[in-house]
Amino acid sequence: MILYMKKVFLTTVYSGFNYGSSLQAFAGKQIINKTGYDCILVKLKSLVKGRDIRLKKLFYIFFRSFVLSRKNLLKTYEASYNKTFVDGTEAKFYDFTVSYLKPVETSWNVLKKMAKESIACFSGSDQIWNSSTLYVDPLYYLRFAPKDKRIALSPSFGRDFISDYNKSKMSKWIGEYSYLSVREDSGVKLIEEMTGRRAIHLLDPTLILNRSEWIELLGIREKKGNYILAYFLDPPSSKAKVELKSLKTYLDCDIIAIPYIFDNMDFCDRTLSAGPKEFVELILNARVVCTDSFHGTAFSINMHTPFFVFEREYGSANKQSERILSVLRKVNMLDRYQTDSSTTHIEILDFDRIENVLNSERAKVYTYVKNSLAEIRNHEK
Repeated sequence: MILYMKKVFLTTVYSGFNYGSSLQAFAGKQIINKTGYDCILVKLKSLVKGRDIRLKKLFYIFFRSFVLSRKNLLKTYEASYNKTFVDGTEAKFYDFTVSYLKPVETSWNVLKKMAKESIACFSGSDQIWNSSTLYVDPLYYLRFAPKDKRIALSPSFGRDFISDYNKSKMSKWIGEYSYLSVREDSGVKLIEEMTGRRAIHLLDPTLILNRSEWIELLGIREKKGNYILAYFLDPPSSKAKVELKSLKTYLDCDIIAIPYIFDNMDFCDRTLSAGPKEFVELILNARVVCTDSFHGTAFSINMHTPFFVFEREYGSANKQSERILSVLRKVNMLDRYQTDSSTTHIEILDFDRIENVLNSERAKVYTYVKNSLAEIRNHEK
């Protein structure tokens, strides 16, 4: 039998062909490993390769969508599975998962045994605590682990409110963590309202690994290209398209779009297939990044690449802008959001100042992780 006394387990979202999910999982593992422990990313068996689809999860989503009359949320789930990727994108995600994430698939019962023998179990980051989800997933609340071994690593609610139909369960499950942190400043308030406890506000793990670490760990090249990178989770808004056109004329370069093929691609010159590794490299070497994504924003900040953020076209889904606004407030860069005239704001940014802010936040994360693990070890003694 494998001994897990020097192992630490991590549960988080990393599937679904999403750059942020894959890269925050990788960053979370690296952060924990740097404290001297061996971090193992664990998953439960999925019915579909590359997705987190389980029978119980499917049942709850469909059942609650009708009981709660939340058919609009069901459409949101469906939309996320129906996006068309640039050819070759999925294969690069598979390669990244195998080469860098190396998840261990297990059953719930085996996971409970493993957790008892481990040092601790982490959950986070990403929207594992999505406040309006139709399925509050016990995996991401560490329900398989002893209470005193549960550590939250900057999970996100995705929004600045908790849906009424999730408040009771989420309040109970979050309240039973021994160590609480959260990714947005609004999340600190939500946890205090639900549990009466004060969670520490930590940055997303992708910002904790610095620029040099990302380049080294992924083995990517730093060679500036003559292109604008367009990374939009949904078709870009009319405002975003206007700004893209303006930037293209001003910089006299092509617009490259990743990773989706939308019905109308008139906002770009060409598309590229890109997995998580290629995503970081493309941001690193772009002249400018235009995005509606949290992680598009985070990696632009971290790679010291000029960027502009636009409101995402959510359709019937609840807006999730608070995640982006929170990190922009932290680094004092709210002027990059919904800019009216991007060409007048493309000046060189003060990334030295930003690094000073990030280094302070990075220290907070490592202190939190080390202290949590040390307390658990001391209690065991």
